[in-house]
Amino acid sequence: MLRPCFFAASAMTLTVLASGQTTPAATHAQKAPGVTKHAGIYHVATGTWTRTGGAQANFGPDVIYTNRAWSGYYSTTGGAGGTLPGAENFDEGQIPSSTNTQNPGGRDEYNVNCFEIAYCDFGPAGDSGWDISFFTQYSPCSFNGAPDASFSTSGLPAGGCWFVSLDLTGGAEFCLGGDGGDGYDANLDLDSFGWSYTYNGADPNVLAGFLIRGDPQNTDPTWVSGADVTDGTDTFFGPPSLCVSGGTGLGTQDFWWAEDSNNPANTGCYFFFGYLNNNGCQGPAADPYASFHMEIQADLEACTDTGPGNVYCLSNPNSTGVNSTLSTAGSPVAADDNFELIASIPPLSFGFFITSQDQGFVANPAGSEGNLCLGGTLGRFVAPGQVKNSGVAGQITLSTTLGEWSLAAIPTAIGPYAAMTGIRTNFQLWHRDVVAGMVVSNFSNAKTILWQ
Repeated sequence: MLRPCFFAASAMTLTVLASGQTTPAATHAQKAPGVTKHAGIYHVATGTWTRTGGAQANFGPDVIYTNRAWSGYYSTTGGAGGTLPGAENFDEGQIPSSTNTQNPGGRDEYNVNCFEIAYCDFGPAGDSGWDISFFTQYSPCSFNGAPDASFSTSGLPAGGCWFVSLDLTGGAEFCLGGDGGDGYDANLDLDSFGWSYTYNGADPNVLAGFLIRGDPQNTDPTWVSGADVTDGTDTFFGPPSLCVSGGTGLGTQDFWWAEDSNNPANTGCYFFFGYLNNNGCQGPAADPYASFHMEIQADLEACTDTGPGNVYCLSNPNSTGVNSTLSTAGSPVAADDNFELIASIPPLSFGFFITSQDQGFVANPAGSEGNLCLGGTLGRFVAPGQVKNSGVAGQITLSTTLGEWSLAAIPTAIGPYAAMTGIRTNFQLWHRDVVAGMVVSNFSNAKTILWQ
């Protein structure tokens, strides 16, 4: 196992932008020891690995955002034993739309089918992982609403520094709108997308964090558009990077937002010391940056709208050879009480929706053909009129506007609760099926909703 090797000279103090106060001396970016190795491709739809470092499989064909330029540091922020244990850390960038005049050639929406992360984790193998979320519109260094897509990983490689590619093809793809989803405004508060990471490891003494990447002013200083020094090299809309280690994401800035639910006083906008890098592709001459490794790829397909919320767990094929799917419609605003669950399953099958505030994963519970993606205390929609047959159309719906259920009374095994701003609810559907003449059961995919 690789072990961290730290020197006092490589520790850079973390600073809060909003107050100008320096956090305690233990809060440092760390020099990344050794070589960052590629762990391979994790296929989200199947839960399997392709252990070929850097292979791109069926990703892309467009790289729409890449922030990979070398710095030599990683941030312990977000690690269980790091600066803000359990904090959610937000970074930003820009992906051009068709109306972007500074970086022409963009599309209004992108169907993301892969993203790559890079991190150091010096905990034990199997006790690691990251929650990653994406936001089409994100105002840098601010509180944030519900993400457009979220992914929870566990059991990732540890004991060193790693690249991991997450293949989303097969049902986990998601949509990002260009320039914040509403076209080019020439204002990064309106044109930025965001993404976040939170560490999943349980050991409170572990150092773990994302690799610090990029430099918005000095990576490729010769690429100038209009009056602005820009980047976005190594993407479909930008030129090849002058740096062997890759480009800096367009619109990436030298600070990030950390939301610390354990100690709200820590929540704020951070950076590593002052800004200083006049060393171009060779990395920082003095201080590291405060943006993190992320590469995003997209195919050329149009985005598929499955309604409010995000798919976080995929289903297995049913008797028809396709996957049972859950989509949603209506409003994520709890007070509207306007929400519909829609499941597509085999025709003439009985089923009912299930729910929990906790996510989980149990493969083939009680011999099922599918996977249970809920944890904790489950609720079942089994009141009169809620258990339904899919009919010849192969669809089951449950609507609040038709009075079939209410966001004011979401079921659990210990009594209902009301959806409210900031509360998260997870949904799935259980259904009967027939395979080779045998009566079996299966599950749809699962979606999570953060109520507004």
